[in-house]
Amino acid sequence: MRRIIFLLLVSMVLPRLDAIRAQSFQPATWILEVGDVINNFGLDADAGGSVYMSGYVPGRNAIRWSDGTVFVLEANDNFLARISADGNVRWIRPGALYLGNYPISIHTVVAQDPYVWTNEGEIRGFPPITTRWEEFGGILINRYSDAGDSLQATYLAGPVDILYDAPAYIMGLGGDDVGNMYVTGYYLDTLRLGPEYLLVPRVYGSSSFRTVFLASYSPEGNVRWAHRLMSHSSDPNIHRANYISLYLSPAKPSFDVDAEGNTYLGGFFSRGTVFAEGQPDSVRLEESGAVVVSFDATGKLRWLRTARDLGVETEGNSRGLRKTAVPWILSARDDGELALAWTVEVGSHGIAVAVGDTTFTVPPDDESWFLDFVTRHAQDGSVNWGRRLTTSRFVELTEIEMDMHGHVFVGGYYYGHQVQIEDTVLTRGFIPGSITVTGLLVEYDAEGTLTRTLQVTGPDHSKVTGIMPMPGGELYVGGYARSWGRAGPDQVIVGVDTLAMPPRGSKAFLAKYGPVTTTRADEYARPVGSLWTAHYPNPFAGAATLTYELSEALHVRLRIYDILGREMATLVDERHSAGAHSVRLDASSWPSGVYLYRLEAGNQIAVGSLVRQK
Repeated sequence: MRRIIFLLLVSMVLPRLDAIRAQSFQPATWILEVGDVINNFGLDADAGGSVYMSGYVPGRNAIRWSDGTVFVLEANDNFLARISADGNVRWIRPGALYLGNYPISIHTVVAQDPYVWTNEGEIRGFPPITTRWEEFGGILINRYSDAGDSLQATYLAGPVDILYDAPAYIMGLGGDDVGNMYVTGYYLDTLRLGPEYLLVPRVYGSSSFRTVFLASYSPEGNVRWAHRLMSHSSDPNIHRANYISLYLSPAKPSFDVDAEGNTYLGGFFSRGTVFAEGQPDSVRLEESGAVVVSFDATGKLRWLRTARDLGVETEGNSRGLRKTAVPWILSARDDGELALAWTVEVGSHGIAVAVGDTTFTVPPDDESWFLDFVTRHAQDGSVNWGRRLTTSRFVELTEIEMDMHGHVFVGGYYYGHQVQIEDTVLTRGFIPGSITVTGLLVEYDAEGTLTRTLQVTGPDHSKVTGIMPMPGGELYVGGYARSWGRAGPDQVIVGVDTLAMPPRGSKAFLAKYGPVTTTRADEYARPVGSLWTAHYPNPFAGAATLTYELSEALHVRLRIYDILGREMATLVDERHSAGAHSVRLDASSWPSGVYLYRLEAGNQIAVGSLVRQK
C-alpha cells in the first residue's frame, strides 16, 4: 500500500547536515501573473505537476494572463484555472454559483485524479450576507474532470428547497486516494445532506446555535456519512459555541485529509460536545478548550487530543476562546504526523504558553496583539518541536503545509513596515505605513530549523494565499497584491522577482520554486562516510539519471517504486567500487506521476523521489 512504502522511505532519509544555513527564496523557476484578480483562495496540484488555482475578479473583467491567455467572465466573478507544470494556462472555467451583486468565490480546490473538486460561496472575510438564515456561506460543491468539464454540482439544502438559500457554510474540503471527498463547516438550522442525513442543531431560546458538521461524499457525489459536533449541555455558565476557524481573511479551518481518508479537524470546542455521536466509541468533551480530532474514512472516531495531549498549555488564562492557544490551521501528512499553527490573543496582562520544554512569553502591556507559533507532532501526538514565528506586533497565519520530508511551510501576512523571523529581519523597502499589508512565507526543516523566507510586497496590500509542496521538492506559491493609489512603487516584489502592476490595480501570481539546497557552515563539506545521491532532470520526460558516491567498495541495490509501493524496476544489484557512479532510468513507457527510489549500499540507505511528466 502507498502508506506502507511511504512510511518505509521517509523513515530512512539521508543523514542531516551539521548546520543548515537559512536562506531567502532564490528566483522562481517561473511566475505566472494574472491581472485584475483581487483574491485567489484555492490552490492544489495533481501528481503530474499541473496546478489548479481559483480567483475572484470583480465586475466580470477580462482575465489577462502573462502567457497571453485572455478569458472573459460573462456571468460570474470567480474562476478555476488549470496551469501546466511549465507555467502555461491549459484551461479556465467560470464558477457555477451566481448571486447577483453578492461577492462569490471558489474557496477550496482539491485535485484528486481523475477529478477536481471545488466549493463555492460568499467571499471569506467579507461581512456576512443577511438572509433568513442570518448568514450565507459556501454552499456548493462542484466536481470537474481534469479537462475542465463540470460533472456534478451538490448544494447544501435547508428545510425548504430554495436554491442558494442554505443554512450552512462550507469551510474546508479534502479528498482521499480513491476519490471520496470530505467536507466540514457550520450550519445554522436544519441541514439536509440526503434522505438519510438530516442534521438538526440545538436551539437556545429564539436563536439558532451555530453547529460544526463533518461529512463525506462518494466520487459520484452521494453522502457516505455525516456527523454533527455540538455541545449538548444546557448549562448557561459555560461557553456553548464551537469554532473551527478564527476570523481571518481568507479564513481556512484547521482541517485536512490524508491519502487513506482519515480526517483531522481542530479548533475550540465546548464542554459537552459529543464526537461520533451515536457510535459505541463516542467521546464527550469534559472541558472546553482546544481540540484536534481524527475520524477514519468510514466516519469512525480514531482519536481525540486536547492541547495538553499535544504538549501545549496556556498559562494564567481564563480558558475562554480568546485566551486559549488554539490550532486554527493544520496540515496532516499521510503517515499521521501533524503540523499546527496556533494563535492566542495576548491582552493587556500578557500571556505565557508552554510548548513541550519551551515557554513562549509576552509580558504585560506589550504591543503584540496575538502570539503565533508553529508545532510539529509525531503520530502519537507528542510534540517534536515548537517555534514562535515572530515577536512582531501583528502577523496573521492563514496557510500551513508539510511535505513528505517533514518540511513545514507557513504563510500569511503581516502589518507594518517590517517583521523579524528569528534572526532574519524582513523590510518592505519603501515608505513605512501602519496600514500596509505584506505577504509572508517561511519554511522550517524537519527538525524545526528556519530554512527559507519569502516576502511579497506590493504598493499597499499583498498576501500569500496558497502553498503546495510537491514530492520532488518543488514548491508552488500563490498570492496577490492590490493598490489603492497611495505612495509606493507600481510593482509587486515576490522574493527576488519583480512584477509590474498599474496604479490602483490588482494582480495575482503563481510562482514555482525549485528544491531547496542545504549547505554546511564549514565550506560546504560533506559528512564523512555518508551515502550521497543526486538525480536529474526532475521532473523528467522519458529518462533520468541517478548518481551516487561510495566511500568504499560495497554491494549496491537500487530499486524504483511507484507511489502505491509497487516495485517498477531494479536498476542496480551488484558490488561497486568506491567513488562516483551513475545509472540511467528509462521510464518512457511509464505513466506520468511520482516515483520513489531506494538505494542500499552496505548498511546505508538513501531515498528520494522523481516526477515523470510526459
